[in-house]
Amino acid sequence: MKRLLFVFAALLCGALYAGAQDAFDEWGGLYHPYAAAKGPSVKAPRGYKPFYISHIGRHGSRYPVSPDYVGNGLKPLQKADSLGILTPDGKRLMQAFAKLDSVSQGVYGLICGLGAREQQDIARRMAAAYPRVFRQKGRDSVACFSTHKQRAILSMTNFAAALASSAPSVHISFEAGEKYYDILCREDKAAPGLKAGSRKASKAMAEQFDYAGFLSRLFTDPALARQTCFKNDRLMAETCVTNGTVAAYLGIPELVQFLTPEEFETASKIYTAKQFMQHCGSAEQGDWRMHIMDPLVLDFVERADAAVAGNRLAADLRFSHDVGLMPFFSLIGLQGYEKRLPFEEVCDHWNATYMMPMATNLQLVFYRGRKDDILVRVVFNEADSSIPALGPGPFYPWPELRSYLLKQL
Repeated sequence: MKRLLFVFAALLCGALYAGAQDAFDEWGGLYHPYAAAKGPSVKAPRGYKPFYISHIGRHGSRYPVSPDYVGNGLKPLQKADSLGILTPDGKRLMQAFAKLDSVSQGVYGLICGLGAREQQDIARRMAAAYPRVFRQKGRDSVACFSTHKQRAILSMTNFAAALASSAPSVHISFEAGEKYYDILCREDKAAPGLKAGSRKASKAMAEQFDYAGFLSRLFTDPALARQTCFKNDRLMAETCVTNGTVAAYLGIPELVQFLTPEEFETASKIYTAKQFMQHCGSAEQGDWRMHIMDPLVLDFVERADAAVAGNRLAADLRFSHDVGLMPFFSLIGLQGYEKRLPFEEVCDHWNATYMMPMATNLQLVFYRGRKDDILVRVVFNEADSSIPALGPGPFYPWPELRSYLLKQL
């Protein structure tokens, strides 16, 4: 009988883990590792040859952004432990947070080995997909630009190193700094809209998330824990999702495993809706949020104009952050970002696991025809994509796309 009970318990644990993994795979969200598509599948029209790529990418998978980020979970649990009100599950969760903090010491906010490989692999596939772009006489240079954040700079250098090994004849230049942050990201301008998104998320979590079950697994006295250890129920649950997603690819799966599949999915969906409202084309505040990225649209147009006119650049490569890319993609109406969604409807149409994982990237590939006309291919996360307002894509005449982009400003 005991053997049967043991086998049943093992099967139950396995089923719960599988469910948690399924929820993570589908709703890992903004911090989910990059998963490359199979590559562009539509053949270019006859007579058109690629000659220039205008790219922007998010940094690769990283360590937690700061000690405070991990501290949102670790410190309340340590306080509860000192009061003797942690359950055995709570102690295990505390140990998982402590392990995450330990492996992140000295590298908080930097890309990890996985993040470096993501960027290297994207670069190699770009060189393999468009070898002609990087073998042109008189167009043998690549310009790289990054924000001043180290994770973006490291992503840029890993990408460029792999590209150089695949296309050794190109000359690669590097620029990074706050000057480029003010073009490529501009998160500091988004502060007025952050609180509104957090309020919506707190309300949704109070209505949909089982705080009673979650907190009772952590604390022997949830009421005392609320009074003395933490003040924000949403943040306590949310930190298990956000830190848990990062911890999972750093080899610490216990954070994700602590949550039930239902808890993980609920909390992650609400976090996704919050991020969309704060940084995308939301119905609530998307109009002003998107236009913070007007300078990046101009940068794409101006650099493309120079390339079309005949400068030596085979590619402009930009490295930024999710909070810069999300409003930019919304502003230009990229497929998947074109809808103005209210908070409550976001997850019916938009999933950050696929639309903004680590190392997300957009490649506009320019082709020149025999009559010197230009087509632009839209490639999102290495798959053909589109600008729905201009038709199905993935190819658009450059004059038409250029005019459309400028009209979005």
